[in-house]
Amino acid sequence: MASLKEYWSMTEGVFCCLIDEERTAAFKTAIEKTVRPGDVVVDAGSGSGVMAMFAADAGAKKVYALEFDENNIKVLQAIFSANGYGDRIQVIQGDATTLKLPEKVDVIVCEMIATSLIEELQIPVMNNMLRQVNPGYRVVLEQYHCHAELVCQQNIYYGKKFDLLCYEFPDDESLRSSILSNRLTYKRIDFSQPVSDNRVNTRLEFTIHQGGSVNGLRLSTTTIFCVGGTFETSPAYSYPLILPFAKFDVNAGETVIVDLSYRMCEGLGSLHYAIAPNSNSAR
Repeated sequence: MASLKEYWSMTEGVFCCLIDEERTAAFKTAIEKTVRPGDVVVDAGSGSGVMAMFAADAGAKKVYALEFDENNIKVLQAIFSANGYGDRIQVIQGDATTLKLPEKVDVIVCEMIATSLIEELQIPVMNNMLRQVNPGYRVVLEQYHCHAELVCQQNIYYGKKFDLLCYEFPDDESLRSSILSNRLTYKRIDFSQPVSDNRVNTRLEFTIHQGGSVNGLRLSTTTIFCVGGTFETSPAYSYPLILPFAKFDVNAGETVIVDLSYRMCEGLGSLHYAIAPNSNSAR
């Protein structure tokens, strides 16, 4: 019988990622196209371990699966052993933002993504991994683009009003917002190079294309793999985030100004935004 230590530390999150077929299939394809026979690969934030196994299947001679929480270590070791990877995948416990790898690597696999890079640790982990690469290295998740648009989002649940931050899960149509403005790309991150500035501090000028009411700023993203191909959202990956504000009416052709700032990968506590409604009516 397994001891209490032999479980995923964030069971629901790890399992949801594992069974998200859209996300997992997209990364599987990207890993298969990126990893070459004989490569040394690091899988930072290995979670269920499935991406480390994909890398081994693609021909990696060694994969280092990094995990921080000790509760995950025995589970990962058991999974790799049960699937016949015990000799090619090595589990390492430690903080991936500072951890020293046993050797330099050819490929970095790292999916520590939260929508718009507000939370999780993708940037500091990638920066540390990039210090430990061989010439000609490749990163599976190469670019990440952040977008914003103005929407009307439902805020009534069980007959009660909730003006709160919410998620637009792609597999639940009832949560889908109505988009009333153009979409602006406010940040592009290239993970093939160290990210030296994690600040977002931008003024967004939206043009309303459909009259109605708006009560939310919708943040969404596009992932670009190093081998080509893009991916946006799935039930357990980068689902749009709606930042709420007091509802106001808009007309087609008007512009609305939004100031948005946060420090990427430092949490919601650094997030600030302000809306100037009806900034410039169309003439």
